[in-house]
Amino acid sequence: MEGFVPWPSEFAQRYRKEGYWLDKTISEVMDECFERFASNTLLISAKDGRTYSYREFGKLVTRLALHLNALGLKLYDRVILQIPNQPEVLLAYFAILKAGGIPIMALPPHQEAEIGFFAKHAEAKGIAISSVYHKTDKQQMAENIMRETPSLDLVLVTGGEPRPGFHSLDKLLADPIEEHIDTGILPRPDPDQPAVFQLSGGTTGIPKLIPRTHNDYAYNFLCSAEICDLNESTIMLLAIPQQHNFAIACPGFMGLASRGGCEILSDSLTPQSALELIASYRATHWTAVPALIIALLNYPDRNGYDIGSLDMILTGGQKLNPEVAMRIRPELGCDVQEVFGMAEGPLFWTRLDDPDEVRFTTQGRPQSPGDEFRIVDTVSEEDVKPGEIGELWCRGPHTIRGYYRSPEHNAKSFSVDGFYKSGDLVRLHPSGNVIVEGRLKDCINRGGEKISAEEIENHILAAPQIDICACVAMPDPVLGERMCAFVVLKPGKELTLAELNRFLLEERRIAKFKLPERLELLESMPLTNVGKLNKVSLRTMIAEKLQAQ
Repeated sequence: MEGFVPWPSEFAQRYRKEGYWLDKTISEVMDECFERFASNTLLISAKDGRTYSYREFGKLVTRLALHLNALGLKLYDRVILQIPNQPEVLLAYFAILKAGGIPIMALPPHQEAEIGFFAKHAEAKGIAISSVYHKTDKQQMAENIMRETPSLDLVLVTGGEPRPGFHSLDKLLADPIEEHIDTGILPRPDPDQPAVFQLSGGTTGIPKLIPRTHNDYAYNFLCSAEICDLNESTIMLLAIPQQHNFAIACPGFMGLASRGGCEILSDSLTPQSALELIASYRATHWTAVPALIIALLNYPDRNGYDIGSLDMILTGGQKLNPEVAMRIRPELGCDVQEVFGMAEGPLFWTRLDDPDEVRFTTQGRPQSPGDEFRIVDTVSEEDVKPGEIGELWCRGPHTIRGYYRSPEHNAKSFSVDGFYKSGDLVRLHPSGNVIVEGRLKDCINRGGEKISAEEIENHILAAPQIDICACVAMPDPVLGERMCAFVVLKPGKELTLAELNRFLLEERRIAKFKLPERLELLESMPLTNVGKLNKVSLRTMIAEKLQAQ
């Protein structure tokens, strides 16, 4: 596939020989699970109580895949998937895969700026959306993007009457096309080709597309599920967006389905909702970013709910502070397992047999025996001594070798021998686990959502009042980080945070979670001794200001 960077043949041969790559498509792996666990409950929608067995879910996936094929979806066609947390997001995801397409895992809050970029960059064939999301008319968004994207001609809509030329996902799921069309017409993708496009955290502009192949992504979720010891008795609550790498494959829905468990899919991020659902469905596992865990620990009415069924919290997306980790067992009566990773592939897990001191103060070690990592000096790129801080470099059977259609970024982000340069600063613990100490990349990690500072700065600079701007992370006790925008205004201009964010939403059409949450007006920006904008100084400035307040 043009724009895709494959693994070198010697590595691909090794990963097959060592049993990491199965040479099966994700659909083939999932179809085996739908059959093996046919009568088990696979999915429950917390919002409306809809329940699906493995058999029922697999049948609907096949039905929708046949409809997509009939609508003209061909092998390796890209479809942007932006449906929020409801069963249709998973049904559409697996149906696109089974029809031979490639889902692009866009987040529900993404707006026209992001979705339009994905559509053009990937030459997307289709988009799957809810009719309305948080008062935003997504069908109007799709129409706007179609005018600028010649390849985009298939729009799937759930939760409302489709506009002329669009197709109702709900009606397609109700139409038993499988009764008169053989599934043999569906094409089989090459397991070495991209199956899914995940999104990078993004440090330069809009997030890059991460091509995850059938072979590497299947191994990703099968290995994660084994490490987490999921089984047919596992009932997992998940409320973070299902498109997230963590939510779909680490171990996520696919890892859970590979072991016969059940997912409770929720669209509510409140601690009250989590407590109610854990108590009502007797959930054994909860997949949550640290911000959600902190909110639940601090919820004043927590003890009014029976959550005795909860055995394990699986957490990732941002570093779990040791102080929070140590509260979980005595206060919630369950255990915690942390994953440190990125959608590019590397996954580091704490292990349940690690001593508490290691589990609560480190971020784990590679999940696969086939994973390799280095910790290198950021200047010399030589390995640092054990215990010293350096940048984490990774390669392995589920770590990509390049972004899609992005040769310039690939030259910067990958070493000549194939290591992915993560941009994360870590040090090696004597146990063999790593401890995350920070990031090289100019990125704000807001409760697990990675926001490119450069992307938002480019949007802010379009505002007529602004001369110079810089966005930096400011510390937050719950979300870890929030965004602060430092701005130098043009002479005679005024600006408030509300005015700035209204401009970003209405004129630039960016996702709401990317909005700055504090505005600091400066007469001039601090510079380094070589004349570059000094973001270290800005981060220190806002941290000290917050502490003083």
